[in-house]
Amino acid sequence: MAFLFSYAIRYNQKTLNILNMKFRLFKYLLILSIFTWSCTPKIITKTVNHSYNNLGFEPDLETKKTAEGLLLTIKPIDAKFLNREAFDAATRDGNYEKELTLAIEQEKNQMNELNKSERDWMQGKLNAIDVITKFVNEGEIPEEIGYSLKTRIWFGPEFGRDGSEISSLSEAEDFNAYFNPFNLNNKYLSVFKVTTENKGTEIAKVKIDDFQIVSGEEQLYPLKMNYFEENLSEAPEKVKNAYRFNMPEELVVTPSQKITKYLAIPAINPNKKSLKVQYINNKSFSDFEFIMNNKSVTKTYELEIVRLVSASGSSSYIAYFYAIRYPNGQLFTTIKPEFFIDKNRKRERIDIYGIAIGISSGRVYFSKQELAVSELINNVAKLDFKEIK
Repeated sequence: MAFLFSYAIRYNQKTLNILNMKFRLFKYLLILSIFTWSCTPKIITKTVNHSYNNLGFEPDLETKKTAEGLLLTIKPIDAKFLNREAFDAATRDGNYEKELTLAIEQEKNQMNELNKSERDWMQGKLNAIDVITKFVNEGEIPEEIGYSLKTRIWFGPEFGRDGSEISSLSEAEDFNAYFNPFNLNNKYLSVFKVTTENKGTEIAKVKIDDFQIVSGEEQLYPLKMNYFEENLSEAPEKVKNAYRFNMPEELVVTPSQKITKYLAIPAINPNKKSLKVQYINNKSFSDFEFIMNNKSVTKTYELEIVRLVSASGSSSYIAYFYAIRYPNGQLFTTIKPEFFIDKNRKRERIDIYGIAIGISSGRVYFSKQELAVSELINNVAKLDFKEIK
């Protein structure tokens, strides 16, 4: 009996020890889970309201036949829609990076005046420019993304965005105005698309002086090439595109030929109701009349931040640069390794291009990934970087 009693005590003590161990393990796991939860990066959110004017025209365009037998079609347009066409035109002659190249050469000439750490950093940036150029030539990086990454790397964060700007949030294609001649000092001129078709049998001539624009009681005249040459003297590619797009002093149109050019004037007053483009040739004239509808729009966006990190672990000795492209072609480079995204666009598949530069080593790493933010854990995108140079 004494033996059984002693055994029962030992058995109960063993059971108690096991329970105690399980309790300590449970407490440890509970503390660990609380610690892990507290260390999980919180998704930063913010609400932004963007107010803007949406200027529309009725009718959308107007076509008239002139006394000389020309068929003229005039359409008021938003000048920013020429951004893409202007970029494509600039890249066709392969000289679109001239301004960036000149800026780089100027800084390279001062390299000997820099201290070692500054020289190392400049060399790293030069290596990155070389890598991007190589990948653009090989088709690994689209030209517009390559150019955006280069300008962001070379000129700094003022060429980046955080994703909460109206241009970043718009679902319409947003393309940088680098080469659009109708964008001056980050402001757009008012622009009219003019399509001229010669329906006659003889050569016809259209002059820029044949046009005038009337807005309310204000009469304006299209800007000529000397205006663009004087105001865009430091942007030769914009000047070149002005020659391409702007209505010349005299446009010669042969029979059956159809040509499109643009008229640009200082920004019109959107609060005026009527707008008239007049074509005056000799003693005859044609009026192209439009009604302006200016609507003030305020839109609210619920945003979440997306963090961009290297899958192998980000380092304070490496600088990271990213370009984001949405399915509609909209793109921007980030200020920091993060950006805001509209909650309604988290399921869209976006392209992320990353360039990493060793601050002192000059090594260059590259990453490219397609993803939807809705697939990420805590909105953290882990990108695989490969050393290139």
